[in-house]
Amino acid sequence: SVNLADLSLPQLEGLKTQLDQEIEFLTSSIGQLKVVQTKYVEAKDSLNVLNKNNKGKELLVPLTSSMYVPGTLNDVENVLVDVGTGYY
Repeated sequence: SVNLADLSLPQLEGLKTQLDQEIEFLTSSIGQLKVVQTKYVEAKDSLNVLNKNNKGKELLVPLTSSMYVPGTLNDVENVLVDVGTGYY
């Protein structure tokens, strides 16, 4: 352990810069984790429509974030999950 009172002003400034960078990194990481958590919850909630009662029902299938096409729910047993970077 280092006594902060024993450090020179330039050393303290360097330590502050390092701590500021670590705080910025951790804040960014927390933000990214919250985005992933939200996507996970949305995906989990979306799976609730996959039950035998909904088989054959019409739905809207997203092509982009703002474009949908009509479709029919045929398979309620299997899903395709994109986990990023082209892996399914």
